[in-house]
Amino acid sequence: MVRSGNRGTTLVELMVAVVISSIVAIGFSSVLMFTRNMYRDTNLRSQMSQDAYVIDQYVRKKLTSQVADSLQIFANATDEESGTTSTSGSILRAVRVDSTVDHVSLVDNYLVWTIDTIAHNPIDSEIDQLIFTESTGYSKKMLTINLNMIVDTDSLALEWLVTIRN
Repeated sequence: MVRSGNRGTTLVELMVAVVISSIVAIGFSSVLMFTRNMYRDTNLRSQMSQDAYVIDQYVRKKLTSQVADSLQIFANATDEESGTTSTSGSILRAVRVDSTVDHVSLVDNYLVWTIDTIAHNPIDSEIDQLIFTESTGYSKKMLTINLNMIVDTDSLALEWLVTIRN
């Protein structure tokens, strides 16, 4: 009988190939997981940036046109029901020159902006904190708005200082 020189693959060679393949597969899956997490984080931050832009436009267009005497800040829903105003709180009501009523508050951690009787939820992000603070500038009434948006585990703190018309 004549034996050929081809003996096949040994167990050691097979084990080395499996170990090398496992290392390559683990490295590739780590890169995929990192890329997926970065994509998710980028999407969340993009959503928060878009929401911040929308709120900024609401604040600039709506609140800067308010008459100073028309602003009322309530610390909470109970104060609003009783009519107890405050210089700092989480609910803002204002009446524009054309008698349009703006009402801004939080409902179940979502921002609700009601214009007359039509309620808007201008952003998708949850709101952890919304505080309106009234102060007096040199000759104008100032309104500071602090807002903390949350999407999943990311958060974004925003602050505006609005000059209200006299």
